[in-house]
Amino acid sequence: MSFGSVPILAAMAMQLLLIPTFVSSLNITNEYLHHACNNTQGKYKRGSEFEKNLNIVIKNISTFDLRNGYALDSNMKSPYLDIPPNTAFVMLQCRGDSYGPKCHSCLAEALSGLRKKCPGNKGATIWYDQCLLDISTHSSVIEVLPNRIHYDNYLCISNPKSVSGDKKVFEKKKQVFTDKLLSVINKTSSDDDTGRGPLYATGETMIGTKKFYGMLQCTNELFGSACYVCLEWLVLQHPFCAYEKQGARYLCRSCNARFEFYPFLRI
Repeated sequence: MSFGSVPILAAMAMQLLLIPTFVSSLNITNEYLHHACNNTQGKYKRGSEFEKNLNIVIKNISTFDLRNGYALDSNMKSPYLDIPPNTAFVMLQCRGDSYGPKCHSCLAEALSGLRKKCPGNKGATIWYDQCLLDISTHSSVIEVLPNRIHYDNYLCISNPKSVSGDKKVFEKKKQVFTDKLLSVINKTSSDDDTGRGPLYATGETMIGTKKFYGMLQCTNELFGSACYVCLEWLVLQHPFCAYEKQGARYLCRSCNARFEFYPFLRI
């Protein structure tokens, strides 16, 4: 079945600009979060060589077990040197609690959403609660060899509810908690000889009488050191996104984070 012809599941959508945007956070199992259509890579027509190559890659990934929640594939063999025109690359990164069958399910939903929101784009990215899907005419692995981080399409989605009590104490404890999760990411990557993942950390802490939950993740194409830099930029350098709010999601192409006063991950 061709990339441009599959029906779309209904989803809450909002056209987002390439600047920080703030919308309400909802507790939905696999909510659509954000998308970005890359117009610099051009468009393809139905039945074109690019679409045929893209369908080959999607079919290949659908046969993977996705037990580590990550896939990067192309219609050409690696190493990805002298990439010919109309080569299709697909990168899928599922959330750490959504590997295997759940990752396959999110892939299907994300693919359906991308067809609707970026029809005919050779380059596009879409974010859901449980996965990120990216299609492109070039390999992101080549670009991150020097630890290049994709900060594209930064988005903050904040919980509309403000915290009660001493807000300064809350912000201080939240930052301490974030630093601890970042240290987990650092240790995980440094214990791996390759310097790579799994670049995923979760935790919980008590703030007042309530539990506060957190999650940090990078795409597995990054090295651990770059993951730390990406997450530090994403969360700590955008404090006003979720300032005095009960929760927030932070998104960009290479990393994401979430904090809430309720559990949002599978145990």
